[in-house]
Amino acid sequence: RRVLRLATGAVETVPLEAYVAAVLPAEIGGNAPAAALEAQAVAARSYAVARTDRHAEQGADLCDGVHCQVYEGLARSTAATRRAAEATRGLVLVQKGRVIAAPFHAVCGGRTARPSSVWDDEETPDLTPVDDDACLDAPGARWSFFLPRAQFPALAARLGFPGARFFEVFSHGDDGRVSTLRLVAPGGLSRAVRAFDFRARASEAWGWSSVRSTAFEVAERPAGWLFEGRGTGHGAGLCQAGAIARARRGESRAQILGHYYVGTGTASIDAAGAPE
Repeated sequence: RRVLRLATGAVETVPLEAYVAAVLPAEIGGNAPAAALEAQAVAARSYAVARTDRHAEQGADLCDGVHCQVYEGLARSTAATRRAAEATRGLVLVQKGRVIAAPFHAVCGGRTARPSSVWDDEETPDLTPVDDDACLDAPGARWSFFLPRAQFPALAARLGFPGARFFEVFSHGDDGRVSTLRLVAPGGLSRAVRAFDFRARASEAWGWSSVRSTAFEVAERPAGWLFEGRGTGHGAGLCQAGAIARARRGESRAQILGHYYVGTGTASIDAAGAPE
């Protein structure tokens, strides 16, 4: 795969399996249990095979950041991640005869998200949200964040509606997560924004540990708004904290993948990257 190094603009071409082994430490941790590493390897390989168009204008398939998958160079692979890549060599997740861009995230907080609720993309796989008790004790499974009233206009400006002075939850998806919020300006003018975008702009302003996910409730206070939520990340697909916990209690790679990617199967790929 051709990997765009964002810091330099250089494009590094690396063998697929070596790339997978190098991605695992930054994504799930090099010391995760074998079954969790193997499940992550299948997901990472699937994503790399399915999404080769994200940086076509720069002459690359993928970048090395969170926009695609975090890749910090081949030297980041470990003996354990190389074993995981080798144990799953060529295996990808497929749905309706196509390799899927398998999503994954840090902590779902008890229930995963529907990918179509996160991304408006026809290439998004159709995954059913599932309950997950395995990650409930993980850091980030429960969180809170206070947004001072004085800081909200800056967030509203990032969302393209600088006149807004307050907001409210407008709708939820069938996965229980907030799907849209309504920003309101003086005089009653309002605008609906996607919860994914709201979270992304909040993360740009105050860091990823502010609004950690779209699974939250909001209570208005005189000085601002209190968010109380669950999970860290977009919530779709494999929950990395859950996969680690499941591996530690004895679940296999197949069981982990079967839990988080309902409606998919695994297949081998040939040298061209197509399902056999």
